[in-house]
Amino acid sequence: MPKNTRPSRKMKPVILVLCEGETEECYVDFLKQKYRLPIKIVSKIVGSKISARLIKRHKKELSLTNSENIDCFLMYDADVQSVVENLLTCEEKLLLSRPCIEVWFLAHSKKVPAKDFSSEECVNMLKKESTWTDYKKGKLSLEQQEILWENRISASQNIKHEQNSDKPFSMMKDFIDLLEDSK
Repeated sequence: MPKNTRPSRKMKPVILVLCEGETEECYVDFLKQKYRLPIKIVSKIVGSKISARLIKRHKKELSLTNSENIDCFLMYDADVQSVVENLLTCEEKLLLSRPCIEVWFLAHSKKVPAKDFSSEECVNMLKKESTWTDYKKGKLSLEQQEILWENRISASQNIKHEQNSDKPFSMMKDFIDLLEDSK
């Protein structure tokens, strides 16, 4: 092999995340910085308004070439059944959390109870953890980010991954696994 030839560079995957709110956007942006991966976040798309056509438009905007493969994820709270039903009609990978994304944050500190609770109750449980007492939706303190980073792998053991009708769950493990494999 001649001296001047280099092995071909492997392109990092392009990841598109469509999400419903500021908290999801903040969390994905944090992961984007930590993993140093090309992640495009499109926030504040209400689940009932999302469609295959809208997803295709965002993918087209992101695509550099027609052959480029884009991993697309839909990150939503699973507390409204009509939104979940609409998301299930899309062909993209789902990252649902029931009742809300904060249940995934809670799993970074303790085992999540296998009983039904509301989004408000979930946030209140989270705020009982010392690192999260000052938690505000859409913002993550440096200390909270540290907990989310240090416990990202072990969090999946503290919560169910499968979608149940009334039990808390989060599919975020799938996203973390993809990011881990891509780094």
